[in-house]
Amino acid sequence: MVTILSVRFPTGIGSPQRISIFRQPSSKQSQFAMAFRKSLFPARHAVSRRSFVTAAASFLLAGPTTSPGGQREQEASKPPAGERPLLVVATDLYRPHDDPDDHWDLATAYALAQQNLVELLAVLIDHPRPDSLKDPDIEAVAQLNYLTGLPVPVLVGYGHPSKEWRENPSDSRALWGVQALLELMRNAPRPVVISVAGTCRNIAMAAHLDGETFRKKCAGVYVNAGTSRPLAENAPLEWNVTLDLEAYQAMFALPCPVYWMPCFEDVRRFEVSEYATYYRFRQGEVLPELSAGLRNFFAHIFRRELSGQHASLGWLQALLAPEDPELVARMNTMDRNMWCTAGFLHAAGLSVDGEGQLHPLQEAAHPVFKFEKIRVIDCQTGHIRWGTDEAAADRYIFRVLDKERYGYAMTQALKRLLRTIP
Repeated sequence: MVTILSVRFPTGIGSPQRISIFRQPSSKQSQFAMAFRKSLFPARHAVSRRSFVTAAASFLLAGPTTSPGGQREQEASKPPAGERPLLVVATDLYRPHDDPDDHWDLATAYALAQQNLVELLAVLIDHPRPDSLKDPDIEAVAQLNYLTGLPVPVLVGYGHPSKEWRENPSDSRALWGVQALLELMRNAPRPVVISVAGTCRNIAMAAHLDGETFRKKCAGVYVNAGTSRPLAENAPLEWNVTLDLEAYQAMFALPCPVYWMPCFEDVRRFEVSEYATYYRFRQGEVLPELSAGLRNFFAHIFRRELSGQHASLGWLQALLAPEDPELVARMNTMDRNMWCTAGFLHAAGLSVDGEGQLHPLQEAAHPVFKFEKIRVIDCQTGHIRWGTDEAAADRYIFRVLDKERYGYAMTQALKRLLRTIP
């Protein structure tokens, strides 16, 4: 089997091009995949979604498998066709980075795809802001494609505020990423899940252009933005909301399920809260247990920032280079603020208990989070007024059930996932 790394982007005037880089899986990886497939499904019979998630979650609990030679080998078998959730990650993933949590989130999505718990269809990267000198980080996608053998394409979003686009929607080339998302959804064999972290603009525009596709082919949108309980009506807006307020408001009118994941209860309080996704960990709690390749992936993000060196290495050279012990040591001392992990797990059909163990949804005895049905009352100011309502349709809010264990549990779950990437 040959896997394809694929990066898609516009090249000046004309149609998008696709660059493919081929990587042949090692015989050890193939042998492991066969052994894991047999261990999960010894008989050739239909396997339910729940059975597959249960088996895959059990595999993740056991941690990475090590060969007699000590090399990591983590490839899961594929579930029956039509079983895996189809996932699009919409993200403000830049180089130089805005916030490195976006790279940790992308690695999380790849780890789930590596274990065949989701099928990662595309990464849609926000267009850089007009005052920014940053670029969409297609290098990060290329690196994770190489490490996992997955052929995930890159799309670049629209670069102007929603209001400006509505008034002058003439720049068709700037809409390529949004149009490509719609085409991907139309052609998908089943409804697609979208995780949004960054601006909501591209999703709002896509739904405005073709609401029927969102009605029929969107399984849900995870909106990582906003505050759930601001301490005052004039409290500051959360960062992702400020990127495009009109687009954020449009999320709550989408014709599909919406899973709202407020980043904070109040943006001025960086703390674990009941209706907020925020948690934090020290990178040294996780990095030492990851593969050398994945540590190099993270090192490539910080090389200029921590070592003062220009990031002159290309994306592949950076992955394959010997590790820089001094750089890794400095990375280990950094704290990392995180928000999106639970949404990826929930989309994959997983829950987390207080020890950070992964379970299929509804099977965790004491989960640290869940989603509750809500009724959205008003969203005109950027601060959402809402109330819990079991009779509400297709609107949910993230809730922490165990504030004492949430941060620890999410860190352990993240570690279990990421150490499956070779």
